[in-house]
Amino acid sequence: MAILITYPKNKVPVYWRIKLEQKDDVIYFPFRILKAVNLKRESKEILQNSKSLAITSLFGAQVFCDQLKRLNSTATIYVLSKKIEQSLEKKVTNPIQVAPNENRKSLLEELKNKHVTDICWLIGDKAEKYYSDFWGRKIIIYKNTWDKEHEGKALKIFMKQHITSALVTSNSNFDRMFEVMTRVDSNEYCNINYYVLGESTGNYIQEKGLKVIYPDREKRVLENVLDNLWHYEKEN
Repeated sequence: MAILITYPKNKVPVYWRIKLEQKDDVIYFPFRILKAVNLKRESKEILQNSKSLAITSLFGAQVFCDQLKRLNSTATIYVLSKKIEQSLEKKVTNPIQVAPNENRKSLLEELKNKHVTDICWLIGDKAEKYYSDFWGRKIIIYKNTWDKEHEGKALKIFMKQHITSALVTSNSNFDRMFEVMTRVDSNEYCNINYYVLGESTGNYIQEKGLKVIYPDREKRVLENVLDNLWHYEKEN
């Protein structure tokens, strides 16, 4: 039996890596390849002239620090979590504001309460549809891709391991995982407990009739989900 975590191993706190590995085999496989985008001149100008920026993922923060911070070092950056704030604060001079809770709705409410209207969202291509109703400009700064090489590696995981629980971080992660799982065994995926970080992914998986376990708090969400996973697996 094994736990599958579709999140990079180096992003999972060491404490939880050790604790989970004492319970079961743990496999880290993100089901994604993230690549920064070369921005066009128009997008660079929008970013440069924005008074406020919003970054909602760790990889987005990394891309900003590595490639974009020189374009705007004064705009206030609004982020979803303390973890994203920590990845930015040592590398940028911009003021940083953290949403009260780790979700897009909370961040949007924060912007509304502070009357922030000039905002530029720095997002990935797969997230674009979730921000269609949000005010402000949206710039895709990275792409979430997939290829045959990684598909082959994923196939070997399901051929060799019996997965009982999976932490799934996005709809696209699940879709790629589902495609591979059903090639190995058309029914085994029905018996997996799916842990999610947010409602949108959870609802997407639940609509397929699968067992979903949601976070039960809105702060330190990753740690909360890992704690729930450990306790549930310990009891079963």
